[in-house]
Amino acid sequence: MAVETVKAAIDYSMPSKSRIPKKELDRDDFLNLMVKQLQNQNPMEPQSNEEFVNTMAQFNSLQSLTALDKNTQYSQAMDLIGKKITVKPLNKEPIEGIVASAGLDNGKVVVYIDSVSYPLSEVISVKAQDTPGSASFVGQNLLQAASMIGREVSILVEQQLLNGTVEKVGLENSLLKIYVAGQAYDISAITEVR
Repeated sequence: MAVETVKAAIDYSMPSKSRIPKKELDRDDFLNLMVKQLQNQNPMEPQSNEEFVNTMAQFNSLQSLTALDKNTQYSQAMDLIGKKITVKPLNKEPIEGIVASAGLDNGKVVVYIDSVSYPLSEVISVKAQDTPGSASFVGQNLLQAASMIGREVSILVEQQLLNGTVEKVGLENSLLKIYVAGQAYDISAITEVR
């Protein structure tokens, strides 16, 4: 009887751990499960080398798929730069604006409207930029322009050919610009890249 009383007292005094369930498992969760499996395996019949290699192959596949998914999302976010989008944050009214940039925030792919980040998953609609006579900026153009940083280019401006080195690229009035000698030029003005 005394043992039951002590046990009841111990159970009563121990704080209960509250577990918060996750919606997604990450690689740390996978590694924790694998470690627990190895710790709790039957020592008389341990996991075979083949099973261990298969588990590691599954883990590597999971990592590759996760990286591929992140790259695809990042590419999609880059393609939204310069476009008018509508985002619907959780429990808030929809917000409409032009995407100024894209990036990563706490490991999630985000787009920025007026310096505020929104997860790509909250984008509910995309519209082309309504700028007459101008092409909408897309992320693929940014990658192409970024590859020109540090290269020498020729630019045709008002019937004059200018030469210089591309210092940076950016977005100005929803148009992709290159910067040469501190001056912004439309990327379409480039006649030669060296």
